[in-house]
Amino acid sequence: MQYNDGLNIMATGLSWPSVQPGGLNTYFKSVCEELSSRNRVHALICTPDRPDTPENLTLHSAGDPKETIWKRKDAFQRRAAELMGEGTGRIDVLYSHFAPYGVGPALEAKKRGIPVVMTFHGPWNEEMKIEGAGLKHRVKTTIARSIERKAYRLADKFIVLSETFRDILHREHNVPLHKIRIVPGAANIERFVPAANRLAVRRTLGLPEGATTVLTVRRLVNRMGLLQLLEAWRQVSERFPNAILLIGGKGPLRGELETRIADYGLSNKVKLLGYIPDHELAGYYQAADLFVVPSQALEGFGLITTEALSSGLPVMATPIGGNREILEKFRPELLFKGTTSADIAEGMIHMLGNRKLLPSREECRQHVLERYTWEKVADEVESVFRQMLGKEVAAGC
Repeated sequence: MQYNDGLNIMATGLSWPSVQPGGLNTYFKSVCEELSSRNRVHALICTPDRPDTPENLTLHSAGDPKETIWKRKDAFQRRAAELMGEGTGRIDVLYSHFAPYGVGPALEAKKRGIPVVMTFHGPWNEEMKIEGAGLKHRVKTTIARSIERKAYRLADKFIVLSETFRDILHREHNVPLHKIRIVPGAANIERFVPAANRLAVRRTLGLPEGATTVLTVRRLVNRMGLLQLLEAWRQVSERFPNAILLIGGKGPLRGELETRIADYGLSNKVKLLGYIPDHELAGYYQAADLFVVPSQALEGFGLITTEALSSGLPVMATPIGGNREILEKFRPELLFKGTTSADIAEGMIHMLGNRKLLPSREECRQHVLERYTWEKVADEVESVFRQMLGKEVAAGC
């Protein structure tokens, strides 16, 4: 979809993936870059760095990550006010991605009659609850919920990445369904492609050439399901002694994972890769035989699932959030029956013992090409903006 009258979009996010890795930042960068191919985009992020961007995408530093969240919130509001000016058409729409940093800019937008569209990436306070305990932590989560509610009251329209998050936003924050639009995430289809020679990629990464390689890339926190995956791997490795599990990512759970691996006698069967540099990630997707997403809760979409599939790598996942929706529309048998270690073990043993049931590399990639590209995401997001502005036009114009 191409337009002659590009919009002036202000987008507020958390950071940039080259500065602070994570799914939200990857999404924010990807959608901003795609929108800038047909619009002017000003992106406010919390970093002193200035990563390279396309011509029509300008990054603005709003706050220092070392400051308190309150100072960062104020910095975002001040920077937004400067860019919005008096509201005489300098910014057409505010596109917000992280509630704490979106409150101030939304207040400034409201003063000027600028529509506010927020992407709900998940319940910030609920994610915090899962990963902590104690009085101080409860105070933090209470404050987080208050900030979220204030931000969401300022939105004119919401974008969510899955039916699951639509339902959470509606149930937990009383947002009417007519104000919510589902726009799934995507993969970079130019970057994540099947390898012409998988053996050569394995050799480059120093991976065992003849082993069945199962990969997961997760933040090392409880809700990602890595403890359940390790428990399941005890059974899988007994059945398939030539299989190896690769776990990429960093986080506070690493120490416990190392202990469990030793206690389970899996030191030769599991490898903790640590943080996988961005330039190596595509290679790991290409080299593996199976990707596993063992999430236990609050999996909004699953960008890694589309990235793996785009690389031609079959994915098995727990039936949580966006992963359920991605795989149900593709190959429902790739979903585990539940989230327990027994469910995960049963599913992997079945598939690894019947490899012909796994989709081909071409089938995996085609599913992404048909449904999950950033071009499709940007088309959908831009249609929301134009609907809010009363400038909706037909595709292909």
